[in-house]
Amino acid sequence: MTGDLSAVREVWAQRSQARTRADLLYLLYVVALSVLVFAAPVLQMSGTFLARPDVLPALLHPLAPQVTTTVSLAAASVMVMLGAVRGPALIAPFFTATLAASGIRRRDVLWRPLARALLVPALGIVIVTSLIAATLVTDGAATGAGAAWFVVAGAGTSLLLGAAWLGGELLGTMHRRLLAGVLLVAAALCTALPHAPGLGGAYPVTETRPKIWALLLLGAGVIATAAGFSQLDRLRGSVLREQSQRWASTTTIVTTGDVAGAAGMLQLPPSAGRRLPAIGSRPLVLLYARRDVVTWLRSPERLVAGVVVALLAAAALAGSTLLTGPLAWGAVVLGSAALWGAGGTLVDGIRHGVHTLGAPTLFGQSAAVQVLLHSVAPALLLSVLATLGGATTMLAAGEGLTAVEMVILPAALAPVMIVGRARDAAKGPMPLGLITPMPTPQGDMAVIPMLAWQSDAILLAVLSGAVLAGLGLLGPPWLLGGAAILTAAMALMAWTRMRALRR
Repeated sequence: MTGDLSAVREVWAQRSQARTRADLLYLLYVVALSVLVFAAPVLQMSGTFLARPDVLPALLHPLAPQVTTTVSLAAASVMVMLGAVRGPALIAPFFTATLAASGIRRRDVLWRPLARALLVPALGIVIVTSLIAATLVTDGAATGAGAAWFVVAGAGTSLLLGAAWLGGELLGTMHRRLLAGVLLVAAALCTALPHAPGLGGAYPVTETRPKIWALLLLGAGVIATAAGFSQLDRLRGSVLREQSQRWASTTTIVTTGDVAGAAGMLQLPPSAGRRLPAIGSRPLVLLYARRDVVTWLRSPERLVAGVVVALLAAAALAGSTLLTGPLAWGAVVLGSAALWGAGGTLVDGIRHGVHTLGAPTLFGQSAAVQVLLHSVAPALLLSVLATLGGATTMLAAGEGLTAVEMVILPAALAPVMIVGRARDAAKGPMPLGLITPMPTPQGDMAVIPMLAWQSDAILLAVLSGAVLAGLGLLGPPWLLGGAAILTAAMALMAWTRMRALRR
């Protein structure tokens, strides 16, 4: 097959859903008008709402620029690893197979999905930087010019994040891990710098010149994006085929309502430690802990991602004790959800124990005993990580040792999350009654109980974090007592679900 796309483009342009040039111009007109009519007033209202005494101290903190750069570098590391699972330059499996079997240059086909995918980080970063800039301008802490340059720096940073995402799809396993590790180390070192580089250097209230950093980031983002488009021909066919099939299967499972199964489809197969012995001598607790550790080491990217997310979640939970109002509760919600997600990378043994329900007890342990023994190592590791994250935040904030609730809150929430993961693993299939149509004058409302059933685990995790944060205001004994009660309640619900599955 030749590389001439003229015939293909002619047929493609004649499809029934094809957009004409007038349609594209009208779409651009609608987008521009929507930004002027809706986005600008909403942005101004949001800045006015956020310019309040419980939000401004966080935005005006001396370490705010360094934290901004740290978050952007950590996000770049995450995007690099995300490229190994689902890259930005991706098309349907049929078109991927057709492309791989033809002589067409890949850049001629993949530039469109890449451009669409880059809109995701671009919109996200620009919206966040615009909200921060609008809040600081409303308070009078920043000028309009400084805010505008900060948004420009955000746009450049979003392009660099898109390039990191594509880099994760282009690079091999070792180079991808090396790049992600370098970005994580750079993110950790930025907190110790007297002046933040990168996006933090363009922070509206910094003493440096934000214009210089904004132009540097925008120029670097444009160059990195152009280089990424030029490197699309280097994408390996095996990577494209594997990712397109995985993503197609994931989206299909999501449409059936099985969100947990869809999340499992995104997990990469083990890539290291195949010769590590998972079987050793007793006692059983150490034997199962060894099996869990070997499982973690066989997927190093997943383990590192879980560790980083757990540390950041603990830092957010610990920082919530220093905040008030919606900012504090927002940190609790985000920290609890992130700690729940981090726990998901450590509980493969628990899931395996639940899957053995009804099978012969070949090794002498029932499914319930296996789940119990597989819960020890994840609970200990997540508790240690939560303690480290909380202690780091306490030291960075300059709080004394009397602020023990900053460490106790994430550490006490960690075992609750692990036992909650056991409860979620024993969930079973969706009841057929939830799929029954519910016609109302407003339409079919059957999707509401389906969404509630799918999201009960994350909602319960966030609620647990909010309850413990509230009890922390009464003192550490109340917090520890509440954590013990929540852990026992999660264990009871897990046991009840496992009994129901055994029938």
